[in-house]
Amino acid sequence: MNDTLVRLQRAIDFVEARLFDELPLATIARAATCSPWHFHRLFTSLTGETPASYVRKRRLADICRRLVETKEPLVDLALGCGFESQATFTRAFTRDIGVSPGRFRKERLLAVTHRYPPLDLAALLARARREFMEPRIVRLPAFHIVGMAGRFTPATTSHIPLLWERFVPCMDRIPYRRRSHTLGVCVDADPSTIEQDGFTYVAGVEVERIGAVPEGLMALTVPANAYAVFTHTGHIAHFPDTVKQVWGRWLPASRYRHVPAPDLEWYDEQWNPETGEGEIDIYVPVADG
Repeated sequence: MNDTLVRLQRAIDFVEARLFDELPLATIARAATCSPWHFHRLFTSLTGETPASYVRKRRLADICRRLVETKEPLVDLALGCGFESQATFTRAFTRDIGVSPGRFRKERLLAVTHRYPPLDLAALLARARREFMEPRIVRLPAFHIVGMAGRFTPATTSHIPLLWERFVPCMDRIPYRRRSHTLGVCVDADPSTIEQDGFTYVAGVEVERIGAVPEGLMALTVPANAYAVFTHTGHIAHFPDTVKQVWGRWLPASRYRHVPAPDLEWYDEQWNPETGEGEIDIYVPVADG
């Protein structure tokens, strides 16, 4: 067994046992018997995120779970999770999730994307292997989508699951649906302006033709394109890490360039929406050079 992975696993176990304690980098690194600088470099290179962001995501996942699975009073939950008051907790939770903790509990909005599980050795190894992912290049003809749109920025992508929650009950009302897959479509996502202007995300289904569009939904036609297709495997909570690998490592080093067309997330029978596990294909529109 790789000693580096064993050390990192010890640190992850340490975090899980003390999730809502003060966890400065030096304390976590000590559990891995590493210097803080060396631990930060190892952890980030293998997981695609910093130790601080990992701890934040695990805390948020545990809070989401407790809101739905327990009857713990909000004030007790807030104080037990290290917040100064229930008001501070409510502001922070609403900023991160998009709804208040009270509404989240009342409407039982816990989605698979809120269940960010602890890392383990197998997950770390899978992440390391993703560095070497190579896509298949495919060409798709133009096709039509009907779905529900929302506007997001990189800071608010954690709100996208709520869009899917609202869209799923609408799918049966969409005429001329083609096959059973669903699609996440990123529109006008310009890397040079995305931080300020954001992007439109559409949760949708493919249709044979665009007929009467149900109220609250919209239709769009995706033009014909060549795509680099990558497959994310594992829990959807780690999907953003695969996306970072594609955009941050593969694309800059490849012979392809991104073209201004919608990016696609393709969910078919290989994906289990009940567990959040399975395969998701990422379609990146590209052209040579």
